[in-house]
Amino acid sequence: MAGGRKGALALAGLMLLAIGCREGAASNSQSKAAAQRSPASGAPGPADLLHAYPDHVASVDATHVVLRNGMRLRVSDGIQGKSPAERIRHPDLDDMFAWPYRPGRQSRPPAPDEDPGRARYEPFFDQIYGDCNRGEVTPRLRPVRWMPSRGGTILMVNRENGVADRLEAVIRELERLPPAMTRYLVPAAGTYNCRFIEGTRQRSMHAYAVAIDINTAYSDYWRWSGGEGARYRNRIPFEIVEIFERHGFIWGGKWGHFDTMHFEYRPELMPRR
Repeated sequence: MAGGRKGALALAGLMLLAIGCREGAASNSQSKAAAQRSPASGAPGPADLLHAYPDHVASVDATHVVLRNGMRLRVSDGIQGKSPAERIRHPDLDDMFAWPYRPGRQSRPPAPDEDPGRARYEPFFDQIYGDCNRGEVTPRLRPVRWMPSRGGTILMVNRENGVADRLEAVIRELERLPPAMTRYLVPAAGTYNCRFIEGTRQRSMHAYAVAIDINTAYSDYWRWSGGEGARYRNRIPFEIVEIFERHGFIWGGKWGHFDTMHFEYRPELMPRR
């Protein structure tokens, strides 16, 4: 009897230990997932790269993004206390999510250093869309007819990750807007351009052919308005912005360093539906 009781107690102890291990593992997994989120509660973070780029990202954990081609990219460069300008000039994957992008109408202009999506980690986008300096982007381009019923021209857009398809979905909705909206959209100022961002040595998202600038005649840009500290301006109707956002494009008009002609495909920054 005593031996039977001891055996039962031992078995119960082993079962409790196993349960504890499972709970500990689950807690550790949850902690890792939490570490992949941005400081803003519920906002997108590096883990969302897996959802946004499923054909290219194999897995994400607290320290690395692993691509399907086997490349491992560190989530953080370990540098603490970066200034907003340093996040833009020397970003890591974490820095891309430092400012949450908020789709929808703005209740206020962005703060001067509030630039959601303006930090881009080039090694990641080089792998997804190609390095234009090595001739890797051009073979991935396909023509897209911009605003065909309103006199638009052919634009070259990257087909990777469905970007060209997404832009065509945007165009179909834009063409249903009232005729008065045409002047903001036509002529477009372009998509693919293998270049750096003005005043920097950082590659523009136009260099990946995943960005479009609409009509500059009705656009405002912080460098054209006096540079750092320029007073925020915008003339682009929100009805246009809303359509782009619905298909995964962010708008430069939501940056303190405003660029209201500019839209780029950044699905990782959009809240999941």
